[in-house]
Amino acid sequence: MENIVNLNDVFFNCYFLIGGLFLSYLVYKIFYVLFNNNNYIQINYKSRGHTWRSILCNKSIPYNIYCTACGKLMLHQDGLFCECCGVSACKSCCRAVDKRFRCKAITWPSDKAFYHHWVDVGSFRTQNADNSENGPNKFFCCWCQKIKLSYLNALSETEECNFHRYRDIIIPPTCVQVEKGAITSIKPLLDDNWEPLIIFANRKSGSNRSDEVLSLFRGLLNPIQVVDISTTSPESVVRWLPPRCRILAAGGDGTVAWILNSLLAAGHMGAAVGILPMGTGNDLSRVLGWGPGCGSHLDAHSIITSIKQANEQVLDRWKVTITPRRGRLGRARERVVFAYNYASIGVDAQVALDFHRARSQFLHRYASRMLNYVAYAWLGATRAWDAGACDALERRLAARVDGAELALPPLQALVVLNIPSWGAGVDLWSMGNEGEVEPQRIDDGKIEVVGISSSIHIARLQCGLAEPYRFTQGSKVKIELNGTCAMQVDGEPWMQGPATVRVARAGQCRVLRAAPARAAL
Repeated sequence: MENIVNLNDVFFNCYFLIGGLFLSYLVYKIFYVLFNNNNYIQINYKSRGHTWRSILCNKSIPYNIYCTACGKLMLHQDGLFCECCGVSACKSCCRAVDKRFRCKAITWPSDKAFYHHWVDVGSFRTQNADNSENGPNKFFCCWCQKIKLSYLNALSETEECNFHRYRDIIIPPTCVQVEKGAITSIKPLLDDNWEPLIIFANRKSGSNRSDEVLSLFRGLLNPIQVVDISTTSPESVVRWLPPRCRILAAGGDGTVAWILNSLLAAGHMGAAVGILPMGTGNDLSRVLGWGPGCGSHLDAHSIITSIKQANEQVLDRWKVTITPRRGRLGRARERVVFAYNYASIGVDAQVALDFHRARSQFLHRYASRMLNYVAYAWLGATRAWDAGACDALERRLAARVDGAELALPPLQALVVLNIPSWGAGVDLWSMGNEGEVEPQRIDDGKIEVVGISSSIHIARLQCGLAEPYRFTQGSKVKIELNGTCAMQVDGEPWMQGPATVRVARAGQCRVLRAAPARAAL
């Protein structure tokens, strides 16, 4: 009895320590957000005028350190530049610059020549014999990335632009078809090497850095190619995508799944999706060689090179059909979702649901990967003492794989896997495997079924100190759930009542695997 009491004291002390660390970090992030200027504030792209950013931002295009309107040297506190074209202005002159200088034109008549868009980005200073400084101005074309020197205040706009450096991934304005202010289609170029790049970024992803991605790529591409999916849904974009293109998804596993589902709904089979990992777990990104997360400094040119060099890979898609049991008010509506990474019922989904609720209430303002990891650890620890509806799951759950019923041991979670990564990089299927089971693949039409006994078991799995219950591989899974329990598909959790869950293969999708040089970084 004394040992049990001591064990409870140890658990309480650990719980108190984790909670204290979490609250301390949260207080730090609150003060950091309040007293630190955010250079990547949310700004919607405007069809007229410029989209201004602080000159303290990470930039992919040059800019002038002197205000274009008044000519004064811009300080960090009041210096702005347009993230699309690179024109600069101080805060007091930005409206005047909006009226005097046009920004990038996202569309252009196809029967008219398209010229360079020159922007003054500074002067080239030289020391003369009389010790005076004089030199030509530097002009930058925000489409082809060329820089020219001229003593004139502006260059001639009669020279056609060929988009030079990124001509094979840019959607030229002459190809954009617009009706009533909305994009209807993209006229493909007659060039076999042309494969435009579309950027989807999600501000709600774990690292909270997607606004930086939006700013970086709008300066290199046509702004319509850079989409903020928190304001513009992928479904509205994929309708006008060209038949052949590459997509970069800047976000977490949920963002990637959202984009893949949008491509499926639109019947767009010519797009392959690469990943810039900006979520918390980034499991699919790990498997495809894009890494567990992005670095502290983002280089847009390096990212574009990696996407262009990536190899196409097929990925199995799984249809998860959830049929609720008939209630007193009649039969509930059937739910269909698609899984690309994994689906699970139990304690891991419950922790994900707890985190989702906490983030939607107050954590979204202070989001970061480190804070998310701390929050997950804290919420997982709380489930070690209170498993809730996940306790003794084997008594309320029956599973069949390819028609054969599984004999379930005592467990708190059942997971079906499509990729060899779960819970931020844990390779469940291969842990401790010495050849007794077939290896896991992402394109073999098979899904793997494993079990987890508790949240403590999850912690041991993530430390490599345990193995899961490894059941079997199959092409069809049927789960009968009696009672209510948390469920998740690709990190999107919810509470699920009594239902029949069927998992079956639903074709394949196209993704991009990072080239070996990138994967080795």
